[in-house]
Formats: sequence, C-alpha cells, structure tokens
Amino acid sequence: MRAEVFFVRRAGVVTAEPTGGVRRWIPSADPQRFWASVGADLEAEPAHHGHLVDIEMAGTPPDHGSIGRVVRNLGRVAEQVARERRYPSDADAVFGCLDRVPESWLPYEVRVGERPGPCWDAFVGTLLPVPQQELRDVLGPDWDHLIRIEPWLTPR
Repeated sequence: MRAEVFFVRRAGVVTAEPTGGVRRWIPSADPQRFWASVGADLEAEPAHHGHLVDIEMAGTPPDHGSIGRVVRNLGRVAEQVARERRYPSDADAVFGCLDRVPESWLPYEVRVGERPGPCWDAFVGTLLPVPQQELRDVLGPDWDHLIRIEPWLTPR
C-alpha cells in the first residue's frame, strides 16, 4: 500500500505516521492511532515535511498499532497547490455528519475547527479508503460539502 507519512522519532525509534490532513507534522508525545515501522537501513529522517512511501501490510489492519513496515521511501511529497474550499456554516449538519462516521472505517483522526465567518472545517482521516457509494449511504448525499475524508493508505 502507498501512504503519505511523516517520519517521527518516538522513544528513540523512527516510525511512519499519517499526515492527519495537515501540511506538516506537529510534534506530540502521543503516537498516532496507526503507524508503520521503519527499518534502520531505510533513509528516514524525522522532518517537518511528508514523504510518500510503500508499506508492506502485516495482514488484517489492527484496531490500533503497527500496520506493517515501510519498504520503500519514494521521496518528499510535493507541495500541492491550495485549492479554494467552501466551508460550511451549519454546525448541526457538520457535527451530525461526524457523528455518523463508524468505527469500522478505522478513523485515526477526527478533527473540527471553527473558521472565520462563522464556518467549520471538519476532517476525518481513515486507515483505508472508503468507497464513494458507502460514504454517500452512511453520511448522506451532501457529505463532501460538510467534511473532508482522506485515507492514510491507498492501493498502488
């Protein structure tokens, strides 16, 4: 599987963790809900920018913990051009949509923040991609106007 990660040193060991929908990793003492191990032979220096990597999955994704190991570092993730995004102003709709995110999607991060306006920016990071039809069935037809959903791992 392919993923965008940050290389993070925790307790002296470098691991690969999800981006969490942010452009740069924010240091914290707590590990992410999921991570991948990084071998000593792989070039993986902790930094404030993301990398694209291939991860060899250990099997069925766990509820928490290591999902496998990084087998290839494909290099730094190129900066994406910021696109204009409309932020919803209906807080009830945003939080209602977030409440419908099931644990079976293995969310590693659910975040919501208030924007000027007042508007809301809501993000859900999942371990694996969720099919578009399932997103629509569970969250409703206008879910993509309310929240952003990004998978950590994507099929090659």
